[in-house]
Amino acid sequence: MTIDLLPYIVSVTMLLSSTVTTKGQVLIPALIRSKLNIKPFDRVIFNVYGSKLLAEKAASTEDMFGIVKTKRVLTDRQLETAIKKATEESLSQQL
Repeated sequence: MTIDLLPYIVSVTMLLSSTVTTKGQVLIPALIRSKLNIKPFDRVIFNVYGSKLLAEKAASTEDMFGIVKTKRVLTDRQLETAIKKATEESLSQQL
């Protein structure tokens, strides 16, 4: 009967463990880093659900590029003007 269910299995849970160091650091096992494509200096997001901890790779800026579509394209002059205006507003609020 279990063999009949094989086509319906979507994913397999990985049960791996790691030890928390005295600095509060946890090593992510190589198998998980490989599966999630986590490389050195990648960011990881931690969420707590009751007594469970969920860790997932954070989306990089490259992953987010193009996710927001716009119909308006700024010229170099418009972009420079917008940056100058935002900088002036930011500086005036700090004074």
